Amino acid sequence: MFGRSPRTVLLATASALALAAGLLSGAAAAPAPQPDDAAPAALPALRTQGNKIVDATGAPVTLRGLSILAPEQNDVCTDCNSKPINELIDMTITGGWESKVLRLLVTEVLGKDLAAYDAQYIRPYVDYAVSKGLYVIIDLHLVRNYGDAAGAVPQAQVKQFWDYIAPRYGNNPNVLFEVFNEPINPDSWATWKSYIQPVVDSIRTVSDNVILMGSPAWSTRVNGALTNPITGGNIAYVYHLYPNQGPATAANLDPKFGNASATIPVVLTEFGWDPVQPPHPVTGGTTSGWGLPLRQYLDARPQIGWTAWIFDNFWAPVMFDKNWNLLGGEHQGAFVRDWLAGKPATSPCNTHLARGATVTASSTYAASSPASKAVDGSCADDGRWMSAEGDTTPTLTINLGSYKSVDQIDVYSGYRWPATVADTILVAFRVEAHTASGWVTAATVTGNTKAVVTVTAPTAPIDQVRLVITDPSNNAVDIARVYEVALH
Repeated sequence: MFGRSPRTVLLATASALALAAGLLSGAAAAPAPQPDDAAPAALPALRTQGNKIVDATGAPVTLRGLSILAPEQNDVCTDCNSKPINELIDMTITGGWESKVLRLLVTEVLGKDLAAYDAQYIRPYVDYAVSKGLYVIIDLHLVRNYGDAAGAVPQAQVKQFWDYIAPRYGNNPNVLFEVFNEPINPDSWATWKSYIQPVVDSIRTVSDNVILMGSPAWSTRVNGALTNPITGGNIAYVYHLYPNQGPATAANLDPKFGNASATIPVVLTEFGWDPVQPPHPVTGGTTSGWGLPLRQYLDARPQIGWTAWIFDNFWAPVMFDKNWNLLGGEHQGAFVRDWLAGKPATSPCNTHLARGATVTASSTYAASSPASKAVDGSCADDGRWMSAEGDTTPTLTINLGSYKSVDQIDVYSGYRWPATVADTILVAFRVEAHTASGWVTAATVTGNTKAVVTVTAPTAPIDQVRLVITDPSNNAVDIARVYEVALH
C-alpha cells in the first residue's frame, strides 16, 4: 500500500503516513554502468484485452517479477554490502529466481535535468534488463499528494517527466510505464482522473505501450476505474497490498481488487511482508499467516500480475540480509523466489530439514504435547511441544541423523499462532548447534517478544540442534510452548 523508505527510516504508519522511497536528499550519484554489448532481446509487445494483459497473438501474459532498489539510492545504506544494479538484475533471473519483469524505480527526479537523469539512472538499466529478456516497468516512484495544494506534486511536473520519457522508450515493446506510484490525497477517483488523464493523453500521442495506473490512498482505489476508467487504451490498474490491510483471504481481497480483476486488468506492483516483532504497522506479517494464502489467492487468479516488493537488503521489507544472504522461513525472500520458479506452495513451518528428526526433551507437560511435536511440521496449537511446570530450564535436543548444511534456524513459540498471545512466547533461550568440532552457540536471545525468532546457523554442517530455554514465558502457567524448530 505504501512506498517503502530505506530501512534506516521508519515506514509509514498503517493509515496516516507514508514516506516516499527515494525522496531522501543528498544521496551521492553512483557511476552509470555500461550495458552489455548483446543486442536487446525483444519480447512480444503487450496490450490489454478485456481484463487481461495479452501479447500480439492475444495469448494472456501474467506479469510476475520484482522491484529493485532505485539506482540513485544504491549507496545510501552505510552498513550494507551493496551491489551494482546490473548485478542485481542478473540475480533476479539466476540462482533459482525466474523473474519475468523488472520494476525500475525513478525517485529523486522532480526538478532535475531529465536528460542527465535518464542517462545515469534509467537508460543503462532499461537497456541491460532488456538485453536479458526482461520486461521493464519504468516507475515514477512518487509517494505524495497530487495537485496544486502546498507540498503536492503539480500535474505539470508529472507530465514533464513523461513527455520526456515516453518518446524515448515508447517504441520498445519490453517497456511499461507506471505513471505515479502512490498518489495519496485527494482521496477521490474523479479528482485523480482529472489530474492524470492529460498525462495519459500526452503519452498516447507518442506511444501505445501499456500504462500501469495507480490511484489515490496509496494506490488502493482501483474500483474507481470500474465505472469511470482512464481513457487511452492499453491501461492496467495498479493495487498495492500489505498486511496492514487485513488477511489475505478472498473475503477481504475480492472487494479490494479481486472482483475488479474480473472486469479490468489489475497488477499488484507492490506487496510484501516482514515477520519482525513487534509487527511493523504496515508490513508486519509472516509467510505462513499472510504470504502463503496470498499466493494461493493470486495463483487462482492468473489474470492478476504482480511485482513483489522488494529485491533488496536495505529497503523494507527486505528479501536478503545486509550481506545478501537470502532470508527464508517466515521472511519473504525464499518464498517469493520459489513462487517465481513455480515450486509448490508450502508453509516454512511445514517443510524443513528437521521435520521428523529424533527429538528428546527435558520434560513434557502432557502426553499430547511430546517433544516430537516440535518437528512435526505443524504450527497449529495441537502441534506444540510443551514443557512440564517446574522445569526451570526446559531443553529440547534435535538429532538430524547426519550432518546437513543449514542456513537458518527458526524457533516458533507461543499460543494461537500467528496472532500469538504475547505472554506465552519464549522470553529467553539459547540455540546451540553441533558441528564436527563440537557444540557452538548460534544465538543467545533475551527479552524476546517475537513469535518467530530467526537464528543464523553456523557455516559448518550440523547434525544436532539444542534449544536451551532459560525463561519459558511471562504467563501464569510458566512453561515452554514451542510449535516448531525449523531448519532451512
